[in-house]
Amino acid sequence: MNPSLIDVIKDYQKTADKAVNIIKDAFQVSNIIHGWRNGLYEQTGELKERGLKFYAFHGIGLAAHFADKIVDFDFAYLPEPRHDGFDLWRLKGFIENQSSKYGKYLDEGKLEKEFKELVEQGVITKPNQEFSTELYFFKESLTESQL
Repeated sequence: MNPSLIDVIKDYQKTADKAVNIIKDAFQVSNIIHGWRNGLYEQTGELKERGLKFYAFHGIGLAAHFADKIVDFDFAYLPEPRHDGFDLWRLKGFIENQSSKYGKYLDEGKLEKEFKELVEQGVITKPNQEFSTELYFFKESLTESQL
């Protein structure tokens, strides 16, 4: 298998979603950032029985360690909270801890070139809103008012 950068991004998003859902389910919350900030659970912890070896909330994001990968993501408010945004820095970290799967993207030049191509092709974009985020999203996942 020769994964594309789109495959990497989708895996990143799927892994972020898995982390969010594990925490939502474990602590019975609908918004995991609010749960943490309201003291319902610690900033760092483990949910090993659910497959989450370690988690750490930071700022407006979460780092989640699974047995086979680590994902670090921020939430974006568009205005609804979303956790499917990404950027080069976050993708690079995700790739580095899965070098056997995504090794060709350890070449930062290749990663940056293909990321830029996805932007130029209109596949990924930043939302165009007041108080917007610096994260990118698949264009197809954004509403007309977010573009």
